[in-house]
Amino acid sequence: MKLSPNFSVREFTRSQTALRKGIDNSLGQEELINLVYLVAKCIQPIRDVHGPVNVNSGFRCLELNRAIGSSDSSAHVKAQAADIEANSISNYDLAKWISENLEFDQLILEYPGPDPRDGWNHIAYKNDGSNRKQILTAMREDGKTVYKEGLISEWH
Repeated sequence: MKLSPNFSVREFTRSQTALRKGIDNSLGQEELINLVYLVAKCIQPIRDVHGPVNVNSGFRCLELNRAIGSSDSSAHVKAQAADIEANSISNYDLAKWISENLEFDQLILEYPGPDPRDGWNHIAYKNDGSNRKQILTAMREDGKTVYKEGLISEWH
């Protein structure tokens, strides 16, 4: 099923972990509605400006989310978030563009590094109007993930 001119449901539900563990990662009606909004308000506009977008992780049913060790409160469980990269722009520059041009609930620049392709962007959108425009950078410090306010990259 097509969500937009350039994206299908499959891109947001496929998971090697789900396949390996026999987990059904199908969307319910509420999740499908959330995903339509996420794609229309965030993912497709990124594609329109920056070209092809890779969806590393989209919807994750609760069972899959737990299997990968993520929080039960993750926006991925509600199909309100995706982890993405755009082919034509660094992850830091994409995060900067998103922060300046799109409405979103949460934007996390995940694990930036010296290579512009290091890491990815987590973007979340809520269709109920409660988007916070929270901007964080996830980094590893002493072997643990820490979240810092704003976009941070020592390589920019």
